[in-house]
Amino acid sequence: MIPSGRLWITLCLLTLPTLVAGFVPGIRALVLLLDFSLLAFALVDFVIARRARIKVSRHVPNRLSVGVANKIELDVINTSGRAWHLRIKDDVPEEFSADPEELALKVSAQSRARLAYKVVPVKRGKFAFGPVHVRVRGPAGLMWHERTLPIGESVAVFPDLRGASRLLLSDAALDLVNLGLRQLRRDGRGSEFARLRDYAQGDSVREVDWKATARRTRPVTRVFESERSQTLLIGVDAGRSMAARVDGLTKLDHAVNAALFLAFVAIKNGDRVGLVVFADGVKSYLAPNNGRTQYRKIVDALYSARPHLTYVDYLALFKELNVRLLRRSLLCVFTDFIDEDQASTMVDPMRRLARRHVPLCLSVKDTALASLLRTPPPEAETAYQHSVASELLLEREAMKRKIGQGGVQMIDVNPDELSLAAVNKYLEIKARGVL
Repeated sequence: MIPSGRLWITLCLLTLPTLVAGFVPGIRALVLLLDFSLLAFALVDFVIARRARIKVSRHVPNRLSVGVANKIELDVINTSGRAWHLRIKDDVPEEFSADPEELALKVSAQSRARLAYKVVPVKRGKFAFGPVHVRVRGPAGLMWHERTLPIGESVAVFPDLRGASRLLLSDAALDLVNLGLRQLRRDGRGSEFARLRDYAQGDSVREVDWKATARRTRPVTRVFESERSQTLLIGVDAGRSMAARVDGLTKLDHAVNAALFLAFVAIKNGDRVGLVVFADGVKSYLAPNNGRTQYRKIVDALYSARPHLTYVDYLALFKELNVRLLRRSLLCVFTDFIDEDQASTMVDPMRRLARRHVPLCLSVKDTALASLLRTPPPEAETAYQHSVASELLLEREAMKRKIGQGGVQMIDVNPDELSLAAVNKYLEIKARGVL
């Protein structure tokens, strides 16, 4: 039983005659009659609202994506003979943010209505929706009857697979350019002719097929296919520094999303892709393989990846890779350089790996630090924060330069650029025939 705003306003208005009744005894009985009548009307309003026959069902996608606005739908069925004003609030998991948090509607008699809201999960894993809370307003608008409908269900939150899904559905998937990936110049090493297509801005003049251009009376470009069945091993750092949040997600979540997009493109390109998740040791390892089955294994392995609040043992990782990874491979390691002591331990192992493989380090910039430095410090405490942030970024740049020596390639970009930057670098390395 919840009083409505209309009831509270009416009660406030009735305080005026109540005050007057203290000075005019003759109207005291009338005021009491008005008060009791209002309470009786409110009680009747509540009883009628309680009899409303309302059913609600929830429709949740099979897979939710972390850090993405996922659509949740609620079907509201009114089997009563009159219309009702409703307020509905779904019991979403604590790790989700809902927009809007409460839904309002008027559902007609003997009818059905569908509502929608969006949730943004901030973690991967399995979660449970609770019951749906429904408030029904009485016909006089004085009282609300609140009821709880037990329709809880479990949901799975996966990494953000939108990039891979878009690639799968794209008609221009072989070009990859229409998805935001830059077009690469190819010198023909390790490549073979695939097909002809219309000239696009950015194509090299050396790739123009002049005979086909003359026949079609418009510029035509030769498209080459990179060598297939090469090996890509994706390493994902799950140490303590990857638990830091950037733009609403942990650095590990950003790395997982980019790793899945990279794996999808590489498998679609015919390469063998493997995965290693590491922290103070190797947490999981998938030997390089190709095909959709391998991609599903990578998704399952990264679905359950969690940041471990431990140091990262790069030496143990690279010792294991030296044993397991016999074929020359592209090694893409998603990691972080904010901890100088920890990052310094990867310098020597990376350089040794560069003698046999092609190592590539990828990291997410800390946008909060960069944003802090763009604002002038208004007070002493903020000036100290500026000093610490500046020192951390300088140490990060120095560590990147140190790691980038000896044949190790580096990428350090904003979170929303990590996926495309990783795939572009992979395509560039393949186009150059480095593998």
